[in-house]
Amino acid sequence: MKFLWICLVLAFFFALNTWGLSLEYRTCGAPADAVPLYRLFNSRSGSVDHWYTPDAAAVTDAVPKGYAFENVLGLVFLTQEEGTAPLYHVVSASATDNLYTMNLTEVGLDEANGYASVPNPPTLYIYATQVCGSVPVYRLYSAAGTDSFYTTSEAERLQFIANDGYTDLGIMGYVLPLGCS
Repeated sequence: MKFLWICLVLAFFFALNTWGLSLEYRTCGAPADAVPLYRLFNSRSGSVDHWYTPDAAAVTDAVPKGYAFENVLGLVFLTQEEGTAPLYHVVSASATDNLYTMNLTEVGLDEANGYASVPNPPTLYIYATQVCGSVPVYRLYSAAGTDSFYTTSEAERLQFIANDGYTDLGIMGYVLPLGCS
């Protein structure tokens, strides 16, 4: 009887552990569906601008306009996947600033302050919480350069704050790191 009781308890805990793992798995998007989010930089227009796009052709098209490819921020989704939420993109033509946020209320506030939603953008989806091996996307802003900047590198975040006058606005969301499979 004691042996049967121990077996039942072990089976119960094993079932809980398996359920927990499958629950985590169900809240993750398929890494194979994720695409790179390219980061570009432009300082030719007299102002500073970082721009992010999942479109490799747009990267090539942006070079003659003064943009230079910097790196890949991480992997994002073009369709809503388990556990992801939309990433909104607004732009200020007067300040040449590309701003990204997961907060729809912020989009409205930005639009009231001269920003406009990007027409027909590729909708991007990222994680709102750190799950599935995702890494944080740090959000920074330079009032002097009127530039929104995003990075997954803690060292780069600290460098932009210490040396380039950016203000830390916290974590915007989470993306999959390169090489995630």
